[in-house]
Amino acid sequence: MQEILAQILGYLKGIWNKRWQAMLIAWFVSLAGWGGVYLLPDQFESKAKIYIDTQSLLKPLLKGLTVETNVDQQINLMVRTLLTRPNVEKIIRLSDLDLRVNSDSEFDGLVKQLQKKIKFVSKRRTNKNVYDLSYEDRSPETAQVVLQSVITVFIENTIGESKEESVSARNFLKSQIKEYEKRLLKSENKLKDFKQKNVGMLPSAGGKDYYARMEQAKSTLDESKLNLKEAKRRQDAIQKELNSFVASLKSSGSGPGIVTSFDDRIDSLNTNLDDLLLNYTDSHPDVLSIRRVLDNLVKKQQQELTDLKKSANGNSGSMSLNPLYQELKINLGVAKAEVESLTVRVNEYQNRYEKQQHLVNTVPEIEAQLVALNRDYQITKDKYEEFLKRRESASIAESVDQTTESVQFKVIEAPRVEYKAVGPNRILYSSGVLILALGAGLGFSFLLSQVRPVVMSGRQIAQLTGLPILGSVSAVVSPAQRTRRALMVISYFSLFAMLLVGYGALMGWYIISSAV
Repeated sequence: MQEILAQILGYLKGIWNKRWQAMLIAWFVSLAGWGGVYLLPDQFESKAKIYIDTQSLLKPLLKGLTVETNVDQQINLMVRTLLTRPNVEKIIRLSDLDLRVNSDSEFDGLVKQLQKKIKFVSKRRTNKNVYDLSYEDRSPETAQVVLQSVITVFIENTIGESKEESVSARNFLKSQIKEYEKRLLKSENKLKDFKQKNVGMLPSAGGKDYYARMEQAKSTLDESKLNLKEAKRRQDAIQKELNSFVASLKSSGSGPGIVTSFDDRIDSLNTNLDDLLLNYTDSHPDVLSIRRVLDNLVKKQQQELTDLKKSANGNSGSMSLNPLYQELKINLGVAKAEVESLTVRVNEYQNRYEKQQHLVNTVPEIEAQLVALNRDYQITKDKYEEFLKRRESASIAESVDQTTESVQFKVIEAPRVEYKAVGPNRILYSSGVLILALGAGLGFSFLLSQVRPVVMSGRQIAQLTGLPILGSVSAVVSPAQRTRRALMVISYFSLFAMLLVGYGALMGWYIISSAV
């Protein structure tokens, strides 16, 4: 540690030994630097403030009717791309800055300069749609013109971008509608040709497929067979009853179950006769009259039974007059007609069912193809209708943009410039020059002490030679020499103080100049 301190002390002594060179360098750098700072051209700043209103009154009213665009995102994108080279070139041409340059390299330098010096800041903490713009230039008028050009380019780009997007979207929708219109027509033609080719094997109007139709045909066939079986049983029963009636006539000519046309009248007269006999005698005229009528009806009944017996033995002409026989014959005819009708129906349903069974491998494939064609057609139709809706929404949105502005730009503070220089910061630069000058002086004196070293102690001699020091001789300084050394030290610190005083005076002058 002691050796390190001794080494540092040696360095300080070497710097002190070259102090006049350090002071000279400090004064030279300070004067040159302060002069350069003073000669720097003044910079004038132009400021502006704009407000971007994205909350249009029609926006909530037209929600769902038009294509909704993210206006805030579009504005943020334009803000981030404002200082790209194409936009900066527009700003240069609008503000006639291109007249100052004579070559492409100078123009490139001017573009880079504007990209650095144009400030476009959003006040997100207070209001995200308020933007502060600023620009510095040697000429206050130029600064104002450039800032006005920045506002113009920003507004034109935003509105132009919106119109450009509307035109691109409209053209895209037109092309897609034409494309899907062709696809839809092609799908319709395919579907039409397919239906015409397979008209008898397509699903029914109710949407039933092949298996459902085959199951229905089988069910209908089974039901028809059951109805036919029942009809045949009814026919057999009527035929059996008719045969029994005819057989009874052949065996006895009368008997139970044989009905004549006089049975009801005879039964009615017998009932009336029984009622009269309860009150009158056999000689009563009413009783005698009823008995005469009864005798006459019984004779006619016997005659009819005789006729029926003859008809049962081969004479069918008189049997046809029997009402029961007539009824049985009519019922038998109806039953036979029903059986024949149901037989025809069963045969037809049987043929249909057999045809469905023969198409067991063909129809399902046709139905699958039809489903695929319908699916493709429906998808194309849905897309086509969706593009039509989008086109109408885009047309409404475009009409709204033409009649009203979805984004409104309000210049809260127009570009203004104060004829009081805002730069360069000469106080800061002059302070930096002073620090640089002192550092340069110390550095130069240290470097000089290392290039041309001076032995300041016996210890340094021992380190340099490697020989022991046996003794040392002290210098005897006279009073005149002491006085001269004191004057030199005083002169040195006076020069350093003058340097600081000059810095202070310069700072005071800059402060007073900036306050005026």
